[in-house]
Amino acid sequence: MEGRDKKKYRNKGARQTTVKTVYGEVTYQRTVYEVTEEDGTRHFVYLLDETLDLDHVGLISTNLAELLVKGITELSYRECARQVSEMTGQTISAMGVWNVIQVLGEKVCEDEAELTEAYKKGHVKGKREVPVLFEEADGVYIKLQGKDRKKEKQDKAEIKIGIAYDGWRKAGPDRYVLENKVVVAGFSKAKEFQEYREAVIAQEFDLDEVSQRILNADGASWIKKVKDKSTCFQLDPFHRNKAVKEKIHEPAARDAVLELIKEEIEEVFRYLELYRNSLSDETEIEDVEDLIRYYKNNRGGLVPYQSQNLKLPEPPEGLEYRNMGTMENHVWSVIAKRMKHGHRSWSRRGGNHLAKILAKKCSGKLYEVTERLRRPIFEEEKVEEIYGEILMSAKAPKKDGKGYEYPALGHIVG
Repeated sequence: MEGRDKKKYRNKGARQTTVKTVYGEVTYQRTVYEVTEEDGTRHFVYLLDETLDLDHVGLISTNLAELLVKGITELSYRECARQVSEMTGQTISAMGVWNVIQVLGEKVCEDEAELTEAYKKGHVKGKREVPVLFEEADGVYIKLQGKDRKKEKQDKAEIKIGIAYDGWRKAGPDRYVLENKVVVAGFSKAKEFQEYREAVIAQEFDLDEVSQRILNADGASWIKKVKDKSTCFQLDPFHRNKAVKEKIHEPAARDAVLELIKEEIEEVFRYLELYRNSLSDETEIEDVEDLIRYYKNNRGGLVPYQSQNLKLPEPPEGLEYRNMGTMENHVWSVIAKRMKHGHRSWSRRGGNHLAKILAKKCSGKLYEVTERLRRPIFEEEKVEEIYGEILMSAKAPKKDGKGYEYPALGHIVG
């Protein structure tokens, strides 16, 4: 690194590190430099790492981190650690896997924030031109761990999930796949979720070319807050019919409502009013009133989008416009399968990070989780913090070069 600006980059001595890779442990030595910026702030960098394009997560290489990311979307932290350790011959603990996922999850959150800000400024415009955009949204409650449970005074919290796609493509006999699907997920307030959801959609699709947006959802208040006024709303058929089965106790009346709702919406309300007046049991009456209230709050979406007098353009070649209602399946495949069952509980931070990684996988963009790793770089205020930890774990600090034992990799402090 003789060609460096010696006034800007001050040699602070050589440091040795060992990085775990899928091929085994690699030990090498490189020089750490102190950098002073024009505003006087200082940080430390390894120019060799930058020159060789070496990316790490802690003491784990990017290629090994990719294995961990893929594994954690299907396995528990403990099982992922065991299988990857057996596969690579490296010793990786469950906590080591957890640490990697937190570092990468935080970077995904940073990327989301940057994308959202760019979208707000009008700097995000996708290249994909589609006439109709189909969107779905839902939420799933997962158990919180002790600290967050006590802090929030609740046992569960909702992970919001959103998907968007431009149609259905036939993939075999009676089998269709969603075309150009994008998925977002995470613990978010309604406004934050809407902003990021719109940013991700805008990154993929040219919204100026979309003539109609259609949203399928269960009618939850936070979902209605994200619905754009120009968007056609459809009450999710699964939730629409589930409400009937839960709130109407008599099978014959239940079947009558499910039949009427296919075409005669006003008749549904008249029938429910008559049915309620015929009941004497207070619980049954309350249930029917809940159903009437739910349907009135979502009156405009009770019929499918095909029956809402929309003038939809012809679908692009190879695509079809079919009945919506894939959200429950996506709730299971994206979040619930990995995070909800088996007595699992999560911290807000850890659950949020994993949810976002799972959404990347469902979007076919899992590679983005490790692709955008940043170069090792240290902030001055963090150096002393880590140096203190090193002193606590050793009898005396090593003396090398200028005298300080600098941390091996910068993002450990993140």
